[in-house]
Amino acid sequence: MTEALVASQLQAELLVVQPGTRQSFRRRVIDAMRSVVSAPSGFMFFGTDDSRAYSDGSRLVEAISKPPLNTQGSSLSQAFGIEVKSVVEAPRRTYLAEELYPDAVRFKLPYFAEHSHPEGMRHALLVFLHEGGVLFGVAGLERRAEDPEFTQAESDRLENLSAFIVAGARAQMAYDDLSREASALRALTKTRGTLYVVDRDKRTVVWAANRERGIDWEQDVRGVADQIVDAAEQSLEAQKKGDALPTPPRLPEGAVVGVSRLEGDPVFGNARCAVIRVESQDQKGQQAMESLSRREREIARLLVAGYSGVNVAAISGLSENTVRTYVRRLYGKLNVSNRADLVRKLMAPEEKPQSSSIGPLPDSSLADGDDTLD
Repeated sequence: MTEALVASQLQAELLVVQPGTRQSFRRRVIDAMRSVVSAPSGFMFFGTDDSRAYSDGSRLVEAISKPPLNTQGSSLSQAFGIEVKSVVEAPRRTYLAEELYPDAVRFKLPYFAEHSHPEGMRHALLVFLHEGGVLFGVAGLERRAEDPEFTQAESDRLENLSAFIVAGARAQMAYDDLSREASALRALTKTRGTLYVVDRDKRTVVWAANRERGIDWEQDVRGVADQIVDAAEQSLEAQKKGDALPTPPRLPEGAVVGVSRLEGDPVFGNARCAVIRVESQDQKGQQAMESLSRREREIARLLVAGYSGVNVAAISGLSENTVRTYVRRLYGKLNVSNRADLVRKLMAPEEKPQSSSIGPLPDSSLADGDDTLD
């Protein structure tokens, strides 16, 4: 390798390990690849796994940035016609397109059919981002029919760069996830349960987290994405009206117990988003709620949602004294003595040993008339 090539390789390696935004990282990877192998077009897609990576990508044709088309609903392996197992088990990451499939096959694949073929990009060089048996990205370069084909020597240059691209992508994903969690927590403050961030305009779930058990995107999100989006919209509408829903939106994971708008945050591409918090309600909690009257259930949900006693009265259209009566009644039915016990009973019930046969004492607000619910 000549001295000039060595210098460009070092510069490219430094380029892809610098910190920055997700969008700038994709652009830097494309620029780095084009600095070691000349090409008019470059692209990069990456994400936490094969099923999500194709929805997050960038393309650059000459100096013009062109957003990828129709990426929703396709996995990375489907878009590029990859047999994941064979790719992630191979020691190499970079391939000439003709090593993988004939042009007649390649141009029918989603990515190439929608981007390369219409723009006359005939030749391609692909870099598969994989590590530890997991495929989480594809980057590549393209040339037009009149351009020279990519050579094995050029493929080797990208292969040398690929380890740095993988390391940079891993670091970028970790940074992105922490940034997204920080934004979601700033909006909702609590970490318990599952957090979902929804892009309201695209009606998609863009991020999810559960600190206790993690998230399986296919199982926990993809199959119920529409329900999650609808639950977020219903919760925002209820919040706008200043009341609790007669029946809080329920998801397979549990019930929505918190919602907040999350708009203009660069971590989520300045999109019009919302974040919801979902907590599981086991069978005991459901049975406990069913033991209450309609009005008691309404007041219980308001208390669980964090409303003060004064606000509960205003929302339900009752006097504060009447609310106290209902609270005393539902506390007695559920065998709890305060709001914290009420939340545990309805949202995360646990068996507690009884130290005596005497039932719990009521809140001081109910015994003395001092409204500590406020």
